[in-house]
Amino acid sequence: MPGGVFQPMDRMDWPGPNQYRSADGTAGPAYWQQRADYDIRAALDTTAKELSGHVSIHYTNNSPDTLRVVWLQLDQNLYKPGSRGEALYPPESRFGVRGFEGGYQLANITVDGKPAESFVDDTRMRIELASPLLPKGHDVTIAMDYRFKIPEHGSDRMGRDSTLYEIAQWYPRMVVYDDVRGWNTDPYLGQGEFYLEYGTISYAVSVPAGYTVAGSGVLQNPDDVLTPTIRKRLAIAAQSDTIVPIITQSEAKAVATPGMKTWRFKADSVRDVAWAAAPDFRWDATSAKVGDRRVLTQSFYQWPKAGAEWQNVAENSQWTISTYSQNFYPYPYPQATSVAGPVAGMEYPMFVMDGYGSPEAEGDVFRTNDHELGHQWFPMVVGSNERRYAWMDEGINTYLNVFSQERRYGPNPVNWPRAMDNTQSFKFIWTIVHRAGIDAPLMTRPDQVNPQALGLVGYEKPAMVLLALRNHVVGRQAFDEAFRDYIKRWQFKHPTPGDFFRTIENVTGTDLAWFWRSFFYTADILDIGVDSVVNDSAGPGQFDAKVKLSMRTPVPFPVEMRLKLADGSTQDVRYPVNIWYQGKTYVAQIPVKSKVVGVRLWPDQTVPDLVPGDDTWGSAPPPSPLPPSTGGGLSTAITTRRVDGQ
Repeated sequence: MPGGVFQPMDRMDWPGPNQYRSADGTAGPAYWQQRADYDIRAALDTTAKELSGHVSIHYTNNSPDTLRVVWLQLDQNLYKPGSRGEALYPPESRFGVRGFEGGYQLANITVDGKPAESFVDDTRMRIELASPLLPKGHDVTIAMDYRFKIPEHGSDRMGRDSTLYEIAQWYPRMVVYDDVRGWNTDPYLGQGEFYLEYGTISYAVSVPAGYTVAGSGVLQNPDDVLTPTIRKRLAIAAQSDTIVPIITQSEAKAVATPGMKTWRFKADSVRDVAWAAAPDFRWDATSAKVGDRRVLTQSFYQWPKAGAEWQNVAENSQWTISTYSQNFYPYPYPQATSVAGPVAGMEYPMFVMDGYGSPEAEGDVFRTNDHELGHQWFPMVVGSNERRYAWMDEGINTYLNVFSQERRYGPNPVNWPRAMDNTQSFKFIWTIVHRAGIDAPLMTRPDQVNPQALGLVGYEKPAMVLLALRNHVVGRQAFDEAFRDYIKRWQFKHPTPGDFFRTIENVTGTDLAWFWRSFFYTADILDIGVDSVVNDSAGPGQFDAKVKLSMRTPVPFPVEMRLKLADGSTQDVRYPVNIWYQGKTYVAQIPVKSKVVGVRLWPDQTVPDLVPGDDTWGSAPPPSPLPPSTGGGLSTAITTRRVDGQ
C-alpha cells in the first residue's frame, strides 16, 4: 500500500469528536467560546506620530474552566528591540521591523477597578487575577492606559505615509481561550496573522480636526464630524446602485484646522477593528444588495497618489460583497470600507487596506480588493486560527476569489487582467516552489514557512487543492453544499481543521483521509503516469485495451483519461481513487471498438499533476480547450439543510 495514505484520519491529531465538536463536523451540544467586548478611547498625535489610548475589556468566561490568569496580545511589541519577530525576519523584508523601535507603553492596569499584577513576554501579557474567574458566564473587566509610536512600515499590516495613517493592532487584545489548546499564546511574529475572540467593539478616535476617519463598524456621531452635505450624499449612496462622490476631488484638500475631532464607531459581532485617517481623502460610496437589505460600500483614497483604478473601487467592493453573498453566504455587516495606502493588502472586519495601484498593473487593485474583502467571510465570519493555519483563511479565500474573478472577466483566464487567480497560474507557481525545494505541507504554521513559499503554501496551493477536490473528487454540487454548510455551522465560531474536514466528509458522504493526508499533511506532489498500452483482440471489431498506470509519488488521485483510437475517434474514461488501494500500479482494462493509439491523462488540464511529461502515451489526443478553473461556476440548485437552527 502507498505509505498508509488510506488509513483513517482518526489517527491524526484532530480534536473531537466530543461534547464540544461533533463527529459530523458541527459544533457539539456543549460547544462554548469566550466573549470579549471592548470600549476604546484613543488619540492620534500627528506631530509625535504616536497613538495613546485607554481600553476597557469586558471579558466573559463561557468555558467550563476556572481561570486564574488571563492573557492579552500586545502586537505592537513586535517593534521592541530584541523581539522574536525582529530575530526571525530580515529588517527590510515584508514582515521585518525595518529598524523601527516602538512597542507598547502600558500603565494603570486594573481588573474590576483594582490594580493588577502583570507580566509581559514579547507580544504577550499575562495578568494575574486576584480572584479566580469562575466558569459558565462569569465575567471580569480589564482596563489599562497605553501608548505606542506608529511605525512607518508596520510589517505590511498597518503604517503611515506622510499625513495618511492606517491604524491596526492598535490596542491590547484578548488571547483566545478555547477547548482545543486552552490559552492560544502563540507570539505575533509578523508573517502569521491573528486569532481573536468575538464581541462588540465601541471605539472613539480623536484626530486633528481637518482629518477624515474611515473605520470598521458604523459611525455613531455623524452630526459631530460630517457636514450636512456629506451626510446627505451618504444617505443617497446607501440606496444607490452607482458611485456617489461623498468628498469630491475638488473638496479633497488638506486644510489647516485648529483643534481635534472625535469620531465614534461601533462594530457588533466582530473580532477586531481598524481605521485610517488623512486630511485629503477622496471618499466614494455606493451600496450592494444583500437579500432584502443594502450594504454601504466605500472607498477612501488620496488623489493622484492612488492610481486611476481607485475611482472604481466603491463599485469593485459592491461587486465583491454582492457576488460572495450570492455564491457563499450573505454578508452580515452593514458596511464595507476600502482604503488606499502603503499597506499592500490587509483585512479587518468591515475594513480593508489595499495598495495604491499603478497604470502598469491593470486589474491589480480590483484583484487585491476582491481578495481582502473576501476575508470578511474567512476569517471575519468563520473565525479560524490564522496563527496556525493560513490555508483556513488565505487559502479558502483565494478559492473564493477564483469564482468572483471568473464571473467578472469570463471563463477564459487568457482574457483576464494579469496575475488573476486560476488553476493554471496556481500550477505554475506550485511547480516553481516545488523545484526550488521550499514547499511545505499546508498544515505548516505560516511563520514556519519559507517567506518565498508563503504565497504558494498559504494561498495558491490550498485554493488549487480545494478546486481539485470539488471538480475531480467529490463533485461540484456535493462540495458546494458541504462548503456552504461549513460557513453556516461555524459562523462567528472557532473551527479547527478537523471541523472543516469532517464537515466536507459527512455532507458529501466521502471518506477523504487519503486526500487530507496527501495534500495537507505532506508536501508530496501528484504524479501519475502512463507506462504502456497493450491492445488485445476481443472479437470482430472489438479490442480490450490494457493501459498500465503508475503512481510516481505517494499521492493517489482518481484517474481521468482520454483515449485516441485508430479510427480517429476518442473515448473518455474515469476511475475512482480506490484503484490505488492495492499498490502503486494499476492496469485499466477498457473495451474499445478499435485499437488505442494514444492516451492523455487529465484532458481538462486542471488536475494538479505537476509532472506533465509522463501524462501522455503514443499519439495522444489534444487536451480540452482550457476550461474554467471552477468547473463551470457554482452549483446553485441546492436545497441546503438548515444547520443549528439557523
